[in-house]
Order: sequence, then C-alpha cells, then structure tokens
Amino acid sequence: MISYDDPLDSGFVADIPRSRALYEQLRQFHWEFYSELAYQRNKIYDSLKTSLRQRAEPFEVLQWQRALKYKYALHPLGTKGSVVDPGGRFNIGEIDPTRYPTFAALYIAEDKGTALAELLGRNTSIASLTPEELALTKPDSIAVVSVSGHLDTVLDIRDDSNLAGFVALIKGFRVKPAVASEARKLGRPLNIIRTVQELTRVLHLTEWRNWPALYDVPAACQIFGRIVFDAQIDGILYKSVLTQKRCLAIYPQNFRQSSSYIELDDPVPPELVVRRIDSSNCESTD
Repeated sequence: MISYDDPLDSGFVADIPRSRALYEQLRQFHWEFYSELAYQRNKIYDSLKTSLRQRAEPFEVLQWQRALKYKYALHPLGTKGSVVDPGGRFNIGEIDPTRYPTFAALYIAEDKGTALAELLGRNTSIASLTPEELALTKPDSIAVVSVSGHLDTVLDIRDDSNLAGFVALIKGFRVKPAVASEARKLGRPLNIIRTVQELTRVLHLTEWRNWPALYDVPAACQIFGRIVFDAQIDGILYKSVLTQKRCLAIYPQNFRQSSSYIELDDPVPPELVVRRIDSSNCESTD
C-alpha cells in the first residue's frame, strides 16, 4: 500500500518530478518482485496445478444469482466484462496482455444481495449501511439473473486443507538480495506466502486491485486464479469479503470434454444470445 506521506499527495507542483520518479521506482520494483516469484512458480507449475486439481470436487449450483452491468444484459452468461482492466478477483484482465495473458471468469453469488454488493458495493464504505444497501444506493444500470448448473471440479478455498499442499510447494520461495534491498529502500513489504492462513488472507483482500491498478502487475489472487484455470478446474468457491456469503468464480472455457454447465433459470427474451453454457459452446462466452 502507498504511504500517505508519499509526495504524490503533497499538492506541491515542485514535488511532481520527484513523485513521478518514485512512482516509476515502485512500478519497477513490483515488476521485479513479480518476476522473481513467477520464475520460481514456473519451475514447479505442474506440481502446483496438481496440488489444486486433487482437491477439487463436484459442485451443484441451485438458483444462484448473477449481477452484471446493463450493457452485457443480452448475454448474461458472457464473460466479456471480466477482462476489462484490471479484471476480476480470480481472473486477469487487460492489465498488459503482452506480459500477462488475459483469461475470463463468470462470477455468481449464492444470493441477490451478495451479487449486488460484489458488483456495486465495494468501492465505498458507509458504516450505517449494509453492503447490500450500499449497492442499492448506486444509480448504475444493472441486470440480475438466476442461474443453476453443475460443475465437475470446484476448488473450495474456504477450506484450509484444500490449500495446504499448494502452500507446502511455495513456502520456500526466496528473492534475490538486490530485490530485498530495493524493498527496504522503498519501504515495501516482501509478502511471500509461508502459511495457509496467509494465503487465505491474501486471496480475500479487499484492496487486491492496488497491484494491477497502480503497478500494472496482477494481484496475488489473480495469479492464483491463473493457476486454477490452467489446472482445468471449473471454478473457485470463495467467501465474499462484503457479506461473508458464498461466491463462485467460474471458468467456462474449462467445460470442454466435461459434463459441467451453467444455465439461466427463467424464461428469456427472444433477443438473448445464450441461455446455457456447456461443452458445446464454452469457447464463445465473450
């Protein structure tokens, strides 16, 4: 996180060049830190995927809720909105496609209040309002649909035991002395995951957008989502940081050669693009 003593916040014109130089230093540091860990992940990537794949189980979706911006209403099962920069919690958007290939996700929640809060209620905090009420105060045009389906493989990250094997593989990661020295110089923490509890906390951070938004580097939860996606797992079951209810990040492209599907529950307008996503059309969800 950026310190409030950062000259970017000083308001003085004379500080602008210094602020720009500091910002470029921070961007370069975060890129080097990301690269250090990416190199070590790549050396054991197959083992990381296997550790997660072994913990994935079938999951039934019964009348869950999907909230989306109105401009996507004719394709409510589409994933196009999820790749808009910076992407979603568990998928990488158009941060820098030349460095970080994009991949999409379909986000749903177990109830309407959570779906609305996840879509609209996370940018502001007002103590007197619940996340659902806060979402409803926003004037954005939205659509909410009920969905059901079956997923062959879902990783439940609310269960610590499902992450233990993954953490055992990454807890020994280290960074070069030069990167550690730069971190001390800039006052940046080197947050390397050592325990399941640390991983769980990082995956559910409210401020996960800081990394992609400020430094053009994917957040840890997005990197984790990439590994789950590459492991051919259909989705991630996680807890909403706003309502504590269940949410799902679904990867329709992984429905190939499986019985997984997701579909709309209610009768649909004739103009609707797609009512059901399964192995026959999972490649065209954007």
